[in-house]
Amino acid sequence: MKISEKHMIFELILVFLGFLLSLIFLYIGTPYWVSDAAWYIKLTLSFFIASFIFSSSGMIIEARSRAGGVFLLAIFLPFVYSFYYNGFLRTDGFVLGMLEGICFSLYSYFNNRYDKLAVYLRRFITLFFVFTSLYLVQIISTITSDASPQEVQEFMSSGSNDIFKVMILIGILFMFCIILNKLVHGIRAYDVFVYGPSRSGKTLLLLAFYNQFVNFLGGRRKEIIVSDKNIESLKIENMLMKIENGELPKSNLRTDLAIYVLTGKKEFKPVEMTFVDYGGELTNDFSPKNYGEIIEDLGKRFNIAELKILKQNIGNIDFIISLRDNHKNEFADSVEKVTFAHIYKRFESAGKIIFLVDGDHIVTYHNGGRNELTRLFGHYANIINLFGKEKSYSIVVTKTDQYKDLSKIIEDSKEAERIEREIFDLFCEITTFKEIVNMASQIPIYMYTVSVDATMMPLSMESGNLEDNRRYLKINPWRVGEIGKFSF
Repeated sequence: MKISEKHMIFELILVFLGFLLSLIFLYIGTPYWVSDAAWYIKLTLSFFIASFIFSSSGMIIEARSRAGGVFLLAIFLPFVYSFYYNGFLRTDGFVLGMLEGICFSLYSYFNNRYDKLAVYLRRFITLFFVFTSLYLVQIISTITSDASPQEVQEFMSSGSNDIFKVMILIGILFMFCIILNKLVHGIRAYDVFVYGPSRSGKTLLLLAFYNQFVNFLGGRRKEIIVSDKNIESLKIENMLMKIENGELPKSNLRTDLAIYVLTGKKEFKPVEMTFVDYGGELTNDFSPKNYGEIIEDLGKRFNIAELKILKQNIGNIDFIISLRDNHKNEFADSVEKVTFAHIYKRFESAGKIIFLVDGDHIVTYHNGGRNELTRLFGHYANIINLFGKEKSYSIVVTKTDQYKDLSKIIEDSKEAERIEREIFDLFCEITTFKEIVNMASQIPIYMYTVSVDATMMPLSMESGNLEDNRRYLKINPWRVGEIGKFSF
């Protein structure tokens, strides 16, 4: 479920405002789009307009970018009609812009990289603003070239002359530029990072997604495991074997580090999901200052003089593998810092971030669970504040089977949605979660309730140990596909 629809309403208002401003701009500016204007002005403006229209088709494909794409269409489709009607549109410039826009859209689609398309569009929006403003300034210069200073002053004060109208057009262009730069978002849509504290269900969710990647996305995995005693037990195949034998995978030791990257393709688009499993507590102080200090320390330990190289690559699993293989002793002493730097970089670069919430905290809500949730949601709110709006976020509640009997509830049923809403309402009692709800009015944030094994029976607080109840767990996913829709 989407936590809030308010930002969508705000975006719709901006789209309508953009369309209205476009009509006003063209109504006032029609006399200036004359057929005898310089050929290079007509060619350049025709190129810009076509480029925006056909690039917007790429933006519309990705949910996070859709509002910006619709806004571009709302503004520039009327331009095409007006320019064509007035003989201002040049076919050669329009075709060139169309080809460029299509190429950028196809690149974004086949690489699932809408961040690059957004950067390109924001730059072109600025260029369009500058070029069109210069053209309008040239018109003002032509109007005033034969007028005396007194006549110019009279023109300005009258409010009904060409100079005043051109200044209104420049003001509208300025508003276009501001709104477009706010609405044109783009994310690395292929890049999903799953983050959660120890015992939050990462391992079981990893195994569920590994099955999905292999069976439906032509997937592969890449992993790096650093451990003195747990290397074999942390391999995906061995964890799957334990699950099939009715056993829970072993918990990580404090010094263990396991990074798993699942890659595949949905239709033609690459998809990637990263899990970091670490036995220690690395959930505090995600600040640029702390990150910078740790990068500097790692640079000294691994003898990397160019810290820029370290910053660019610390989020890459292949780079971490090379550090481990080429600096065995230094790496063993730096596992905690390497893990912190990798997680920070993944937050920085990933387009979609999944926060995990241990469903056991709901079962123990009145017996310490609420305190844990208050702390956890506060931490997640800090991360969203730090790493910004150019991403999509989701909060995933694991082990929902411990809260409700899911064995007879179809995962896409109204009853399943009711359970999700019930847990959401419970979370809304927590102040730090309400802060995240408030953030969702400006950033797309989702919440899902899932279970890796929907056949497990709920456990009341009087029944015994939570972990003992899960010793016969199997991979029978419930609503995990909802996370797949968010991710891919």
